Amino acid sequence: MDRYIPTKSMFIPFKIVAAYVVFGFIWVLGSDLLSGLIFGGSTVVTHFSILKGSFFILLTGLLLYFTIRRVMLRLLRSEARQRLLLDNMSEEVYVYEGLAADGLPGKFIEVNEEACRRLGYTREQFLNMRPSDIDDPSMVDGLHEAMKTLKAQGHVVWEGAHMTKDGRKIPVDISNRLFYMHGRQMILSVCIDITQRKRVQEELAKEHTLLRTLIDNIPDAIYVKDETGRKILTNRSDLEFMGGKDENEVLGKTDAEVYPSYLADQYVKDDMVVLNEGGSVINREEFVEDAAGVRRWLLTSKIPLKDNFGQVLGLVGIGRDITQRKLLENKLLVMAHYDSLTSLPSRALFLDKANISIAHAKRTSMFCAMLFVDLDHFKSINDTLGHSVGDELLKDTAIKLMECVRETDIMARWGGDEFVIMLNDLEDADMAQRTAERIREKFNAPRMVSGHDLFITASVGIAIFPHDGESMEELLKHADTAMYAAKNSGRNNFCFYDGVMNKKVVARMQMERGLRDAISKKEMVLYYQPIVRVSDGKVRGFEALLRWFKEGNGLIGPDQFIPVAEESGLIIPIGEWVLFEACAFNKKMMDAGYPGLIMSVNISVVQFRRKNIVDVIRMALEETGLPPACLEIEVTESVLIESFDAAIDILNAVRELGVQVSLDDFGTGYSSLVHLQRLPISNLKIDRMFIKEIAKDSEQNAMIPAIIDLAHKLNLRVVAEGVETTIQLDKLAGNQCDFFQGYLFSRPMPADQVLPFLKKLL
Repeated sequence: MDRYIPTKSMFIPFKIVAAYVVFGFIWVLGSDLLSGLIFGGSTVVTHFSILKGSFFILLTGLLLYFTIRRVMLRLLRSEARQRLLLDNMSEEVYVYEGLAADGLPGKFIEVNEEACRRLGYTREQFLNMRPSDIDDPSMVDGLHEAMKTLKAQGHVVWEGAHMTKDGRKIPVDISNRLFYMHGRQMILSVCIDITQRKRVQEELAKEHTLLRTLIDNIPDAIYVKDETGRKILTNRSDLEFMGGKDENEVLGKTDAEVYPSYLADQYVKDDMVVLNEGGSVINREEFVEDAAGVRRWLLTSKIPLKDNFGQVLGLVGIGRDITQRKLLENKLLVMAHYDSLTSLPSRALFLDKANISIAHAKRTSMFCAMLFVDLDHFKSINDTLGHSVGDELLKDTAIKLMECVRETDIMARWGGDEFVIMLNDLEDADMAQRTAERIREKFNAPRMVSGHDLFITASVGIAIFPHDGESMEELLKHADTAMYAAKNSGRNNFCFYDGVMNKKVVARMQMERGLRDAISKKEMVLYYQPIVRVSDGKVRGFEALLRWFKEGNGLIGPDQFIPVAEESGLIIPIGEWVLFEACAFNKKMMDAGYPGLIMSVNISVVQFRRKNIVDVIRMALEETGLPPACLEIEVTESVLIESFDAAIDILNAVRELGVQVSLDDFGTGYSSLVHLQRLPISNLKIDRMFIKEIAKDSEQNAMIPAIIDLAHKLNLRVVAEGVETTIQLDKLAGNQCDFFQGYLFSRPMPADQVLPFLKKLL
């Protein structure tokens, strides 16, 4: 501490005493000598007085020296303690003159070592400066405002910044106090370095910004409320839920001040459960309205905020908008229970309701009926007009069926173009028949669907509870069986189930299973029947006829398995096999020395609908090497009924390949005579039904000459099928028929008999 006491300060008592002693000696010597001269005293007395006075001066001088030295040491030590305290302070401390004329403080009077250390100035340099010399120039306005406050109140605290000697800026908190000493105005300033605090504040600001950005980018609504229910934090999603309000409009307010009362009451009630009871609400689904009145599903969680003593301070709320998820769930629920196309109940829902109906019928001894409805020729609509038209037709069908049943009845789309109906609380089976008749009547009128005028009928199978089955499975199975019986009876019809039907359906299923393996097992073979010129009996060619020799069953006639093959779609692979096999056999006959023979192959209407028949024919010719002129395809009038213009386009494409086209079973259709001249065909084949009547005096007998004459005028050749007698042949020759085929000339023969047969004709 003594290092703060200046050494030269200790000479001050000595100087004072020395001056006192010198002055005292001068006074004693001068006064005593002068007194002796004036009054003439004794020299001894005079010397004694001088000696006595000198001793007194020396003694008092010593006393005075030690007294002054002691006082000065106390003062200097007190000042040293103050200086030591000042220099050991961690804050900058300044004392400067009071406010000058420019409103700013005057020069520095005192500074501590910390100020010198931080700013890099010496104490002597400070004493020639003013506070404005070390303040950040950019804060001069703040300095002026602070001095105004200081002048008015005598004390001011403000945030400023000091500039170091090397140009660095140090942020500081400044506390200024105005005081007076000996009537002189002075200012005491204590400055705290807040660099670390600023750095922490900046880091906190960054973290706050990051946290705020994170919270605002969370799609869930997040908010914090205090114990009174006032919001103290909210994020962007929450503000959007409140109608896009600004944060300032929400913070510090309760829900009652933000939402309409009918919403606020609900929210406040939920909040109070958490705030008052201290429990949590986790993942509760709520159907609420936002500020715009839009109904939304929210997954809400509310968690209480507690202090270390368990006291509830508020709550944190999280609301996740699950509206889209709920809509999807509802959509999936609808999809699971209702058909997406027709909006009818799904299979599962139908079965549930139908089982309830059966249970009710058992308790009440009432009847109920299962109706199985299938559209006739629906596949042809999809194949010719497209699936979009087919879908619209199914929608229209569902509407028409609903018009035929009661509200208490149950209906569903079973799959594809199949519908099922459960008629409840029937007094007798006649009520089921009347419903089926209404369906047939409703479907017996043309329908305008997607701009197309369609005539689509339906086949209906009926099974009655409890006569035809006491379970859902039995009723469905038997109604389906009855529906197939209705189709087999000519379609556009309805049938009640009986046991014989079931046997037929089982037989049909067995036949379909057998057909699937018939080609791979080589049970399918082709027979060939000659087509002969009427005028000279020469063979024009052969018609390829399909035969099925099923293992264990023998020969199955085409009239038995062809309809099954067409209905099941198996006619497609079977028909392609027939075409390739027939072309290959004709090429074999050509190579054996019989060129120019025509091979006729029947094309099913099912094959025709696929629209790739032209490509199939082209591939068969290319792979077998058969010239196109040696192939003739036979089509029936049924291919023209569904879409005449489309059929014409396909037949023209076949003719462009060089393949001939023959119209088979002529006279059994509906519109061939109207469009005959537009058909790209070369031959007409008269159905065997007319040939049987040719020898009789009947209308058919009169029609044959007219058909042949009409065909010749259209440059078409005529082939008569099923000629079995010479009388029939003579009649055809008399009417100038071109070709015939039938048992009269030859039965259909297997491939290994054809070449020997041709050799016999030579």
